[in-house]
Amino acid sequence: MIKFTSKTVNYTIFLFILFWFSHAYTQALVEADWLDGKTCIKNLVVLEVHRGKKNYELEHIPCSVYTNFYENDWRQTIGKTVLSLPSIEVLTKVVEKHGISNKDHVVIASPGTGKYDAAEAAAIYYTFKYLGHGNVSILNGGIPAWMENWDRDTETGFKDSVRGTFTPEIEDSILANKDDVLYFINHKKQLLDARPSDMYLGINNLMPSVRQGTIPGAINVPNRWLLRNGTLYFNTKDNLKTIFDYLGIKLDEPQISFCNAGLESALLWFVISEVLEYSDSKLYEASLAEWSRDDNLPMAKILAIEFNNRDAEEDDSYSMKPN
Repeated sequence: MIKFTSKTVNYTIFLFILFWFSHAYTQALVEADWLDGKTCIKNLVVLEVHRGKKNYELEHIPCSVYTNFYENDWRQTIGKTVLSLPSIEVLTKVVEKHGISNKDHVVIASPGTGKYDAAEAAAIYYTFKYLGHGNVSILNGGIPAWMENWDRDTETGFKDSVRGTFTPEIEDSILANKDDVLYFINHKKQLLDARPSDMYLGINNLMPSVRQGTIPGAINVPNRWLLRNGTLYFNTKDNLKTIFDYLGIKLDEPQISFCNAGLESALLWFVISEVLEYSDSKLYEASLAEWSRDDNLPMAKILAIEFNNRDAEEDDSYSMKPN
């Protein structure tokens, strides 16, 4: 017979709590209730993604750090390709500038004031994973989920972060390039287009894609299908699987996600790879911003909609343009 002493029991409880706490810390999605009471603890950084500092200064989650996806170099224009993943050196400086170090758990929160807030959060999440930082989460429901409970504290104002120390360990297995996409075309593997259906069909087109339609053989998974009623709350795992089943997507087989500029598809990648935990998923981060500019690469127009000269003029109204 095994004898349990109080010391053994206490140690077992300690191991259980440690396991539970560590597991909770690495969840891709965390809830506002889980975050409550933790926002100011050591080694946890709440990263609020805004398009301007004013709203952040008026009210934000206690001890959170401000960032602007478009102005703080999470993406850059490289050549003619907008919203490109910057160099590792640039990204390392971006992370450190926000006061983030390797030991920190980062929780990314969006304000819900812009149409593509969830995609921006997912793109930053993807950046951390690409840099080899696995201790990162997205706040389900975003900042509005925190604010729903009036008993929760908020802060005002702005202060600069103390610079962090970050050493990347690149995880390039989640990043696809155009050669990978060509291989998928030639071998009839799953390519997933995360744009709205009118873009996928070729009815409409927005920069930075300069050609109508989609990559041949791609399956359309509109970004909005992944979220509940246009909010920052993700659909449940069961509902997400129902959506993918309906579309005929085999989650246990390789997929590459793409869109116009790698943001909408970052959200799709996040759902498949991180929420549903199917690891054989890649993001073609350069997406149609790169692909459509190379006339040697094929595009498929599902509907034969012809644009006139005015429609075809290049402008800056790409789908991820900040408001």
